[in-house]
Amino acid sequence: MPYQDLSVFAPELWLCGLALVVLVLDLLLPRRAAFVCPAVALIGLLACARPVLGLLGAEATTEFVGSFAIDGFSALLKLIFLACGALVILLSVDFFRKTEAYGEYFAFVVFLVLGMCLLAGARDLVTIYLSFELVSLTSYLLVSWRKKDAKSNEAGVKYFIFGAAASAVMLYGMTLLYGAGGSTNLSVIAANLMQPERGGGLALTAVLGVLMTLAGIGYKISMVPFHFWAPDVYEGAPTPVTALLSVGPKAAGFALLFRLFWDLEPALHFPWQMVMAVLATITMFGGNLLALRQTNIKRMLAYSSIAHAGYLLIGFVVGPGELWGIRGVVVYLVAYLLMNLGLFAVAIVLERAAGSSDIDRFAGLSRTAPALAAMTIILLLSLTGIPPTAGFLGKLYLFGAAIKSHTWAWLAVVGIVNSVISLYYYMNIARLMYFDKREGLRLPTVPPAVRLTLLLTGVGTVLVFLFPNWLVDMAQMASLIH
Repeated sequence: MPYQDLSVFAPELWLCGLALVVLVLDLLLPRRAAFVCPAVALIGLLACARPVLGLLGAEATTEFVGSFAIDGFSALLKLIFLACGALVILLSVDFFRKTEAYGEYFAFVVFLVLGMCLLAGARDLVTIYLSFELVSLTSYLLVSWRKKDAKSNEAGVKYFIFGAAASAVMLYGMTLLYGAGGSTNLSVIAANLMQPERGGGLALTAVLGVLMTLAGIGYKISMVPFHFWAPDVYEGAPTPVTALLSVGPKAAGFALLFRLFWDLEPALHFPWQMVMAVLATITMFGGNLLALRQTNIKRMLAYSSIAHAGYLLIGFVVGPGELWGIRGVVVYLVAYLLMNLGLFAVAIVLERAAGSSDIDRFAGLSRTAPALAAMTIILLLSLTGIPPTAGFLGKLYLFGAAIKSHTWAWLAVVGIVNSVISLYYYMNIARLMYFDKREGLRLPTVPPAVRLTLLLTGVGTVLVFLFPNWLVDMAQMASLIH
């Protein structure tokens, strides 16, 4: 094997070491010093951004016999994963304080971030599957972390059963790809499939393999018709874990989706863009229409996340052939990270005060907690895609990419129609906060870590819109995909 430059794997090696350090600290430290574990995990995730930034503008290349890609696309996705992990740790510090295995929880959050970082650069069927399973298995554990909570246990079992089925289908699809392409490396599979002697039956086998692999990825990103697990799991999982699942694995799934089709698209004689466009349309309408009926904020956000997966699929349909598609997805993922985690932080505050996640708990909130209500309005406007918010910027890039392609301009129209539909259930919360005459909840003191998360996400949502150049420049770097 040729010499491998391990410096390009500094983020992954750092994360692996960080998770092990947190585990050891949890084992050695007394219970009264348990706060050290989240502090170390948070500082470690922030410190990991330095080696990732060093890779952001690097020349696109591959390592380990082409099994891992080192490029701007994977580097920027890793920054998103690190930011997601750090914000979720802030949300979790107080939420899990009285649970068992307090320190271990933060170690598993780091392991999940590690799996997502590996998945962002995987270009080989073996590394893809191992990274995918690291993300999945860690997610199953986190969802069922509250052992004495029946809903958490039920959510964990459902997530595991659906996930195991999706993983099995995806693995079988990968075996078909291996058989048709004669390799586990995506670029080698594509090169072999383009040879004339591998036409006919082998080409059909490869298409079937891609479709079955797509089923596993569709499960991870909550794409219709692989979305059935999301509402029950989102509702039953601990709220910080729900926040993590709504952003991190979804972004990792889209990274894998781009990587898979970036390599294999030239060799697939199949109208995959039209198939994905239809799935994007169904996903948008399915998520938004089902969200209209929800009375629980976590279930509403579950269906909302399904709809947002549909918006992101617009960028995928336009790309990977067009770099505008990649840029649109990257910009929207950053916006989605801020607005979604911010709204889950609001849900944690209300759940702590009321003991439930019912949407009715927002009633009268503007009178008892005006600052929190104002922050919630900003986040809701961003999720809808109304300026001056990051959500508007993200949708502008996604829909603009579709319009620029001409062929897929109708998807932009579908996206705009669905944004109007989503306005109803998002603004219903605003109506409850400002126009409902019921007495609002008297909120207890908001934990400092949650308050910091609300500040970072709420202010960040506006600042991204007001100063978008840095994000646009980073999205440009993400176009350097190998």
